[in-house]
Amino acid sequence: MTLQAPVKPAITTTTAKRILFHAAGLATHRPAIGIPHLLGVQPTVMHSLQGLLPSHQLTGNRGNIIHAEAPAKLFQKIPDQSAYGNLSKLLKTLGESFADRIAENFDVVVVSLANFIRPNHDISALGRALMALDGRVPFIVLGAGVQGRNSISKISPGTVSTIGIINERAAVFGVRGRETRDWLHKNGFTRAEVLGCPSLYVYPQSIMGLDTTNARRKGNAASVLTAGHLSIREDAMVKRGLTLAQAFTGIDASYAMQDEFLHYSDLKKVANLYNDGNSEIDPKVMSEWLSGKAGLPINFRRYYYFNESGSWRHGALRHDVFIGDRFHGGIAALQAGLPAIFLKEDNRVGELTGLFDLPALSIREFRKLGLAGTLDEMLHEQKLAQMKATYRQRFRHFRKTMADQGLTVASRLPE
Repeated sequence: MTLQAPVKPAITTTTAKRILFHAAGLATHRPAIGIPHLLGVQPTVMHSLQGLLPSHQLTGNRGNIIHAEAPAKLFQKIPDQSAYGNLSKLLKTLGESFADRIAENFDVVVVSLANFIRPNHDISALGRALMALDGRVPFIVLGAGVQGRNSISKISPGTVSTIGIINERAAVFGVRGRETRDWLHKNGFTRAEVLGCPSLYVYPQSIMGLDTTNARRKGNAASVLTAGHLSIREDAMVKRGLTLAQAFTGIDASYAMQDEFLHYSDLKKVANLYNDGNSEIDPKVMSEWLSGKAGLPINFRRYYYFNESGSWRHGALRHDVFIGDRFHGGIAALQAGLPAIFLKEDNRVGELTGLFDLPALSIREFRKLGLAGTLDEMLHEQKLAQMKATYRQRFRHFRKTMADQGLTVASRLPE
C-alpha cells in the first residue's frame, strides 16, 4: 500500500460532535435490515458455554468492551447522530461512496485499539479503510499498544503499513505507554504520543475516591476477584494459568473469564452450566473440570463471564479487592471504585501500570508475600497517594490533548 502525502483535516471546534466509534463497545447484534431507526438487539438468554459464542463474537475478548466503550462514554457527542461501526465493513458495504457518506454523517472518527502490534496479527483491512477516508473526515487513534518485544520484521506487512497510515494521517496517534511509543519512534513512526488507555479516564471519581483501608484491614480474610489465563492447550492448562491457580490456593477468590472458555471443548454443550441472570458459571462443575486439567485443586468461589461492562463493575463490588493477570479486568474494578492490584506477567500490563503508578507485582511475588502481605505492600497510603497524583496528571494531559483537537472530555476530576 503506497502512502500519499499526509492528510490530517482539522476537527471542528464545536463542543458536541457527530462521532463514529470504530470498535464494538456493546455485545449487541447489528441489524442487517435496510430500514432506518432500528436498534440492534441483545443476545438471547444463554445457558451453556456454546450458547455464549454468538455474544462473544460480537466483541471478541471480553476485555475489549472495557476499552472500546470508553471513548463513547468519554466524549461529548450528539448521541442520535453518533454510532459504533466497523470501518472496514463500512468500506466493503459502501464502496466508492464510503468517504462521502462518512464525511456527510460524521465530524470525526475515533478508533479504539489495544495490543495490535504483535506477530501473526494483521489489521490491513483497517488501514485500507483509513486510506479510503481520503482526508474527508479526521480520525484519532487511542490505546494502541505493542505485545511482546518483537522486531518490526516479525510484524505483518499489512499491520506495518496501517501503522504508517495512522502515523501520517491521524489527527492524534495515541498509544498506551512509553514502551509502545519508543518502539514506534525507533521504527520511524514518530507521531505516536503517550496517552494511556481511554478506559482509565471514564470514571475519575471512582479512581480518585479509592479507599484501601477495608481490604488491608481484612488481610487474609479479604475476598478477591481475579482474572487470568486458565487456558487449555493440548488438553492441559497452560503454565501461566497453573501459576495463577496455585497462587490463590486457600484464598477466598472468584474468577472472571474473558475468552478462556473457547477451548473448554468438554464443557461447551453442558446444559445449564451458565446463568445469564447473574453472569455466573456453575462453580462445582467448573472447579472439578479445571482441577482435572490442571492436576491440582482449583476451587474459586464463583466463575464469571460478563456480557456487559455494568454487570462486570457490579460483580467486582461483591469483593474487597481485585488481584489479577488481566489489565482490563482490573480496570473494570477501578471503574467501580474497587482497589486493584495487577499481576504483571507481560509487557502489556507492565507498560500501563508503570505509566499510572498502579499497584503491580508478579505472580511469584504475590505468592511469596501472601494475600495479607500483598495488600499491605501494594495498597498502603503512600502508594495510593502517589497513584492518585499520577492519575490526576495523566487525566489532565489527556483532556487537554483532546481539547486541542476540538473534542470535549465529559468526565471530571473531583475537586
